[in-house]
Amino acid sequence: MPFIKGHTPWNKDKTGLQPKNIGMTGKHHTTKSKEKLSKIMNERAVRGDKHHNWKGGKSRWYKYGYHTRRFKEWRTAVFERDNYTCQKCGDNKGGNLNAHHIKSFTHYPKSRFDINNGQTLCIECHKLTDTYLVKGRKR
Repeated sequence: MPFIKGHTPWNKDKTGLQPKNIGMTGKHHTTKSKEKLSKIMNERAVRGDKHHNWKGGKSRWYKYGYHTRRFKEWRTAVFERDNYTCQKCGDNKGGNLNAHHIKSFTHYPKSRFDINNGQTLCIECHKLTDTYLVKGRKR
């Protein structure tokens, strides 16, 4: 029910609507009980290959490279070399450009930050490359 001007709310001046302190409120576990709870929780925890999200030990380590200073310097160097212009269609809108790895960032770690392994592409041209958003495939 919406608020009506001049209407008295149903709970005005009512007390005792909140529950009293029950359970562990205001109390602390002893060190012994904390250790016991920790042991129980560790036994129940599902880890590794028994977990429903397990993907065979594959990690996303390659993702961390995109957030490094070295990657940002590589990206800027590629943009400057290509004069901030898409190498396919000639688009030069600032927020529309990507630095594209010619050889996959994931599968060719040695050429990851090589300026000759990059080219400036607009978003639309980048989507047309065969490695755009494709994981696990070598060129």
